[in-house]
Amino acid sequence: MAIKVIKEPAPKPGTLGKTELFALAVGQVIGAGVITLIVPAIKMTGYSAWLAYFVAIIMGFIMILPYIFVASTLRLGGGNYSMLCELAGPVTSGIFAFSYLTQCLSLSLFGTAAAAYLGDIIPALGGAIPRTMIGVSLLTFFFIVNLLGVDVMAKAQKLMTWLLIAALVLFAIVGIFKIKLPIFNFSDPNFLINGWGVVFNKGQISGGFTGAVLLFVYSCQGYYMTIAYGRDAKNAKRDIPAALLMTVPTLIILYVGVAMAGVGVISVKEYGASTTLVFAAQRIFPSWLFYFFIIGGPIMALLSTLNSSFAYNAITIGQSCDDGWLPSAFGKKNAKGSRVFILTFMYILGILPVIFGLSITVITNMVQIFTSFFAFLNFAALIRLPGKYPEAWSKSRFHVSNGLYYAICVLSLVGFIVVFWKSCLSMTPALAIANVSALLIMAAIGVWRAKRGNIEIHTSVWADDEEKAPAE
Repeated sequence: MAIKVIKEPAPKPGTLGKTELFALAVGQVIGAGVITLIVPAIKMTGYSAWLAYFVAIIMGFIMILPYIFVASTLRLGGGNYSMLCELAGPVTSGIFAFSYLTQCLSLSLFGTAAAAYLGDIIPALGGAIPRTMIGVSLLTFFFIVNLLGVDVMAKAQKLMTWLLIAALVLFAIVGIFKIKLPIFNFSDPNFLINGWGVVFNKGQISGGFTGAVLLFVYSCQGYYMTIAYGRDAKNAKRDIPAALLMTVPTLIILYVGVAMAGVGVISVKEYGASTTLVFAAQRIFPSWLFYFFIIGGPIMALLSTLNSSFAYNAITIGQSCDDGWLPSAFGKKNAKGSRVFILTFMYILGILPVIFGLSITVITNMVQIFTSFFAFLNFAALIRLPGKYPEAWSKSRFHVSNGLYYAICVLSLVGFIVVFWKSCLSMTPALAIANVSALLIMAAIGVWRAKRGNIEIHTSVWADDEEKAPAE
């Protein structure tokens, strides 16, 4: 195979410290999930929704735990793509490079959901045209912010994340003090309205405690994407794992607290057809504080994820352009170091579903199928870490025995297989087949591109001791 691999020297430390990385991690994971999933999950399982969220956070942590070991061992310049190049091999990274382009569709979710929330609060903005204008405007704003460079993006992220955390903590604390329902009584008939397992309706998951856990887990694993900031971090191998670990207790406090408040102040029947926390927030807060919560909580949650998704996707796709999988001109940087054409591609792909009014549910299910597929590729890389970098692995701050590490990797894979199964069961069989087929086509293009050659991979994976991975 005519693929040339060039070992890049490690760049100088970047500008992102532990605080910025933590803000990016929290902003990446706290998005549409906590805001839009709590009420549907309450309807699936009852008062136990808060417990289901706790279990989902632990499940999500186990699923992304291998990435913490990798991030403490290696400095990754291009996130998952870099990891796949170095640990799983060039062909696998080529499959990922092409498949990952589909991930940019997720940007439309955040703009559309934020517009929907504003439309619910301000009736004048509730029509189709105002919602489209708001969605496009929000995407445009963060497109421009990301064009201004990683420093500006990170500062915006830090501000939004602190505001978001303050709003959710406020909702959780005030709401918990106003709980009027017996949400901690395990024997109450409303605690577990559909049992501990999974309830199906017409072949699709519709209820049950485990069903709620699998719904919640989507919002409990996105923080692993922070590994992409290895090039921009001051001390990547120390600070990125720390930021990831700090995110876990943050999620427990915020997610479980918000879920307790959401389920404790208003009954399932009173939620009616609503899927948002608007009614619960109206019960908890006086009107002036209610508006602060809506802007600082749901809106900031959606916008912070939109901001960090632009940044993360640009880094990941940019690295595959540098290596020749995608045209190098596509990955061109501006004076601020931002990938202009990649960001523009993401922006266009993000606004198209908004303009055409595509269903959030359809887009979400498609994106979840794609992200689950990436997990299978990542497993091929994760499992090879100790063998490819034995010395760096042995010096890792989070080093464990190889046997334990492999067991964690397998457990993580099992979690993603369950999520993939759940994703397929949340859409029609025809749509599921279409999405899997699209991924197989992308995989075939990656293999074909590898065979054509003219690929020059600049490995952006560094160990402090300059350890060289053994030749294949």
